[in-house]
Amino acid sequence: MAYAKTSLRAEQRALREQMRGLGLSRRQTGVEFARRYRLRPRAAWRHAYGWSLREAAERISDYAVRSGLDPGGATVAMTAPHLSEYENWPGPGARPAGRRPTPCLLSLLASVYGCAVHDLLDLADYEHMPAADRLIIDKTAPSDGRQPGSQPPPPAMTSTGEQVPAGLPGEPGISRRREFAAVTGPVLAAMVSQPEPGLGGYEPYGAWHAASYASLAGTLPVLNPDEVQHIVAALENARRYADSTVAGYFRDQLADYAVSDGVRGPKETLPLVLAIIAAVEHAAREARPAARRDLLAVGARGAEFTGWLYRDSAALRLAGYWHDRAVEWAQMAAETALQGYVLLKKSQAAWDERDARRMLMLAHAARQGPWELPPWVQAEAIQQEARAEAMLGGDISGIEARVDEARSLLTRSQPGTTRDGSTLAAHYGTSLLAIQMAICYCEAGQPARAVEIYDEYLTADGFSRRDYGYFRALAGIAVAAAGRPDDAAAIGRESLGIAAATSSVRTLTELSRLAQRLGSWPGRPAVRVFRAELAVGLSRVQ
Repeated sequence: MAYAKTSLRAEQRALREQMRGLGLSRRQTGVEFARRYRLRPRAAWRHAYGWSLREAAERISDYAVRSGLDPGGATVAMTAPHLSEYENWPGPGARPAGRRPTPCLLSLLASVYGCAVHDLLDLADYEHMPAADRLIIDKTAPSDGRQPGSQPPPPAMTSTGEQVPAGLPGEPGISRRREFAAVTGPVLAAMVSQPEPGLGGYEPYGAWHAASYASLAGTLPVLNPDEVQHIVAALENARRYADSTVAGYFRDQLADYAVSDGVRGPKETLPLVLAIIAAVEHAAREARPAARRDLLAVGARGAEFTGWLYRDSAALRLAGYWHDRAVEWAQMAAETALQGYVLLKKSQAAWDERDARRMLMLAHAARQGPWELPPWVQAEAIQQEARAEAMLGGDISGIEARVDEARSLLTRSQPGTTRDGSTLAAHYGTSLLAIQMAICYCEAGQPARAVEIYDEYLTADGFSRRDYGYFRALAGIAVAAAGRPDDAAAIGRESLGIAAATSSVRTLTELSRLAQRLGSWPGRPAVRVFRAELAVGLSRVQ
């Protein structure tokens, strides 16, 4: 019997990892668990996170204390047996059995699981729920469809019943997007009614495609009626209507997501990008050769962007998977420079694991491959080689010469549009190069020089919010290495707040390295506060 339980847990863990890897939401995971294992909704949501009854009970109690519901930790002290009874109420019999979850408790569970109260209830609950409880719960969903409080609006629903990621509060054009969703929802639903063969050896995942096509209805920019008609026609009959204009719509939207990613973070951006990739891949299967090449080029850029989003989520295996897809599609689209650029991105991902030799080999391959990289991309690759050499104990004069070479390339040709109209590494400039030089100095054992550069070049208005938080974490490491623990702890706390707001697990990883560095000063009050706050932040990462 013990073996059977272990086998079931392994099966469920594999299912969760598969669904997460496909970009599916917790809600979609919970629905699948409820269907496959016949779980009640409250149990299904817990399984969607992979928590045992004991783990979930501890998180519920902890949340109650942190949110002020139970400052002393005595009133709302959830236990595993009690949670099990709440999950199974009213039971299978004619008369209710177990513990009936009150509206207050349901709201607490919804806060912990990140869902709506109604997601935790099914028909059996409503059949046995007191009228007073029903009245309270019904009022948790205002008439305008928004959740109470100051949280962003929940995802809207298309006619397929799937989520459409909503915009930021106050974002213009949301009503127009919902009108567009009403038009395209049935079309997107029809696409996934029949399985389709893979493209270029890439086998599509049915559930991921279903969710992504449905999500696409709410992700496109505000379009005029003719443009809406054009995209819908292309998705229904790609061979006849898919063209460079359709590819352009998707390419522009990816560019918008790249800008907003620095504020929204990967948790909000990833489903939108996956939706674009799903639609592009679908259209490319049937499009004529010229249009197929344009669509695959967009798909390649989307896959590279997805790799970055998974990297920022610290999911490096998935980042590598999408980087490989980007290279494959770039080859099919004859986008040679993009192939080299993705190798550079893989080199940067190796930095997250501090694998200096892999960083060096990939950056060198990016520069020496059979393609012509724009000068600013070459500069970024040279700088990456310099960082790897610093990590490997290279001579500082040689490292500085490398950075000077990169700076010279940037001076002669600022980042912009290439001859084919692309914008590879348009974000790269002198300020970012300076920050990279600071990293080199810190890795070379000269943290004081690194701190000087951070103080001069690292400003909140010079970088996206997420990137500023990330580089502040690295600056904190340099400050700590320079022997200033209190200042490093203060920088760490600032970075931690930004990492939480932008869902950057990559930044949290660097903050963990900072905490280790500050381990030499365990008695400093500022250090204790930072490490305690970081521990809470890490515990919230799912």
